[in-house]
Amino acid sequence: MAVTLRVKYFNTIILRQEPYLATSVTTACSTSASAPAESNTINVTSSTLSALSSSVSYAISGPGVKDNTTGQLNGGKTVLTFDDSVKCKIEKGVTLTFSSTTPYVNNTFPKNEWHVEESRIKCVFNENNIDHGKKAFIVDKKYNRKHRENSMIYSGIFNSRTSVNNTNQFSIAENITKSVDLAYGSIQKLYAEDTNLLIFQENKVNGALIDKDAIFTAEGGGLSTTAKVVIGQITPYLGEFGIGKNPESFAVFGFRKYFVDKDRGSVLRLSRDGITEISSYGMRNFFRNHLDQCNSIRGYYDIHSRNYVLNLKLNKFVKQNKQTFLDTIQASILNSVTDSKKIVLSTSSNTVQPGYFIQTGKIKNFSNRVTEVNGNTVTLTNNISVTAGDNVSFMPSSTFGVVPVEPLIDYKTLTFSDKVNGWSSFLTYNPSFGGSLNNSLYTFDKGDLYKHHEPSQDRNTFYGSFQPSTITVVSNQNPSLVKHYKTVNYEGTNNWKVINMTSPAEDDQDYNAYPIPGNIAGRYFQEGAVKFAGFTPLEKKYYANIIIKDTTSITGISSLTTTGVKGFFTEATFEHEPLNNDKTLNKKKKAELFSIGFNYEQSLY
Repeated sequence: MAVTLRVKYFNTIILRQEPYLATSVTTACSTSASAPAESNTINVTSSTLSALSSSVSYAISGPGVKDNTTGQLNGGKTVLTFDDSVKCKIEKGVTLTFSSTTPYVNNTFPKNEWHVEESRIKCVFNENNIDHGKKAFIVDKKYNRKHRENSMIYSGIFNSRTSVNNTNQFSIAENITKSVDLAYGSIQKLYAEDTNLLIFQENKVNGALIDKDAIFTAEGGGLSTTAKVVIGQITPYLGEFGIGKNPESFAVFGFRKYFVDKDRGSVLRLSRDGITEISSYGMRNFFRNHLDQCNSIRGYYDIHSRNYVLNLKLNKFVKQNKQTFLDTIQASILNSVTDSKKIVLSTSSNTVQPGYFIQTGKIKNFSNRVTEVNGNTVTLTNNISVTAGDNVSFMPSSTFGVVPVEPLIDYKTLTFSDKVNGWSSFLTYNPSFGGSLNNSLYTFDKGDLYKHHEPSQDRNTFYGSFQPSTITVVSNQNPSLVKHYKTVNYEGTNNWKVINMTSPAEDDQDYNAYPIPGNIAGRYFQEGAVKFAGFTPLEKKYYANIIIKDTTSITGISSLTTTGVKGFFTEATFEHEPLNNDKTLNKKKKAELFSIGFNYEQSLY
């Protein structure tokens, strides 16, 4: 369609086409706003879109839109589809601009579509032309959010005294960014210490100066000087260690920092002497086998006992330490049965033992006992009727049994002590998280807050569940000597007992000793005198004879002909049963174990 313009001098007139403009704000995209994906359609909303046509393609511009992109609106003018199946990565909340690609829309002559401008000074023929001159700005057509995982940025200052608040100002004209080497991964943790900043990357730990910078003398010596910078020179610590992607493992006390590098199977301590691999202190194999099976790694510092506590959330079940403590076990029924002595559990339970009583809402307590356990199939003394999905409980007849069990757990909680420079203990509780405040340790369990080390609380009871104290020791004083272990003794509180003692005989066989009861649990009266079936108190110590079990499968060894166990070494597991002199539970009594000794002689073969 032609246009006729009446002008005095044609060479002084500029006919400029200005496309019709409309703006719109994206209200949604194909994925989350933090990580949008490329898509050829987006949702838009704006009152100005009502003037546009849904049958005309418009040129689209804005953050995330590729060059020369056109698109059409749907009938409701709420969905924009890019032409030629172009895919753009557009974040939620950005503003887009629509401009017509033709001078006319719907065969009408829109306002502001054409502009007539004079191109010469004074509108005189052959005068100097008006030039646009140099542009003072440029347009970034590919403007979009940029993720710089290895960089830091800081804003203006906040001064409460003068009411100056520039925390929302990030001027690109100033040097407000600081980057570390991207080859070592993203920044996972920042920790300010005095006038320095610790920067934990996935594979590196760096130190940076705060409000000062470093200069160097001609001899290469370093000097620090005040400078108009927030983050000064960055210096990496020696060692190819980082914090991985587990910043939740970070804990600090005093000048020591603790963290975990999962990729290298290491637990680390950063102190004045640099980075030390504390996982190598007798626990290298443990962390190598368990860290790669962790869903999350939580670390905090117990200021009361001066220990770094590390909690590993595992993605599989592992065995807990050996114990004879029998707790109530919760299980779920897999298949419905009617008047049957056999039931099938949804999961295999190696902790349910013969002698346990089953309890449901329809069964009286201590009336139906477990006689056999085969995987997830449990055999009972009496018939039972249950429905698939029912929850049942297995209750022991006594608190402590005789046969050691190893409950299955999906976590490991352990402590590191700088006093002994080693891993001091495994803990039997599984916290969500924890931390210290005012010389007290607090942990969370399922949203509830608990305070530890309270004198009024029951000992070894975490989140309402009791677990006994156990310790496993290895006696190997003379490694090259085949020994014959005869007695065992210990110093500490009463009623410690040996629940398991073994010594290797062959590659697939062990010498096993009978369990040794505690001095209270194993005492009895005979002819008016106190007798002991296990540990006997003598001169503030407790000792007991080691009696081998009848192991007829091992040639030449029988409990009828010998006592004690043979071997290069022996492994014994001690467990404390919290009983006082009245044989009642006393969980508030402190249990201590100072030393363990074995009496042995050279084996005569």
